[in-house]
Amino acid sequence: MQKKIAYAGYFIIITVVFLYYLFPGDAVTAYINYKINNMSPDVRISISGLQPDFPPGVKLLGPDLLYRNQPVAGADLIRIKPAYFSLFSGNKTFFVNGDIYTGNLDSVIRLADFSTNPAFDAEATFANIQISQIPILEQFQSYQIAGIASGQLLFDNKEVKAGKGNAQILVTDATVEFTPALFGLEQLTFKSINTDFEISGQRVVVKKFDVDSRDVSASASGSIILRTPVNKSTINIRGEFKPHPAFIKQLGNLFPVEMLSRRQTASGGLPFRITGSLEQPNFALR
Repeated sequence: MQKKIAYAGYFIIITVVFLYYLFPGDAVTAYINYKINNMSPDVRISISGLQPDFPPGVKLLGPDLLYRNQPVAGADLIRIKPAYFSLFSGNKTFFVNGDIYTGNLDSVIRLADFSTNPAFDAEATFANIQISQIPILEQFQSYQIAGIASGQLLFDNKEVKAGKGNAQILVTDATVEFTPALFGLEQLTFKSINTDFEISGQRVVVKKFDVDSRDVSASASGSIILRTPVNKSTINIRGEFKPHPAFIKQLGNLFPVEMLSRRQTASGGLPFRITGSLEQPNFALR
């Protein structure tokens, strides 16, 4: 009996080893890109390697998401595992998690089927993401953003073909460097940026945009119309900010203090508006 168990264990180990080393990673990668291209010819996934995982699943090594051949996002490692019983039902469920920009991602994706344009919904949470490493943000030449992001995202395409959802994102220890300087300011540092978005097709509604820092606190809302490329997206944001004493002194070198006082609201804030594009935003005191 012990010999039978030993032989069975030996064959299982040998089978797993052969499956691991003979896993057709290139063929599977090509198939994934083929299916994604069928859904959208503009979207492609680049994977440096693909391996089987245990329990049964796959590991994507160095995956990058490209839109019209421009890198949008990526990860060091992504693991995909199915909810096994769901594979025999109408809705397929997959668990996707991994290491992304020194942080981590945990998500669940539910597909109605494996057709060309399947209905789906996704839930994702992420933490400790270094946003300065996200490729899409490198498209913004007039400013560079850094910070640590955490949050959650819900998204589906069941009612709106292009998809709809919402996201809550908190960015801490954030900095924005301006090139060239904005009103003489080369950099702003923020303790936190707390945001709440609604997404419907190409329209993003900014429900909340709250900023807290040593220099200034602010709140705003508005909308963004997504364009291609994303840095051409148009923005219309309104809000007010409250400069702290040291920052008021700094602003006093740029604007007459009397003018700032006249523009203050009843709550002591200064109303502002941001228009233009994500690439070249226009900031103005209202």
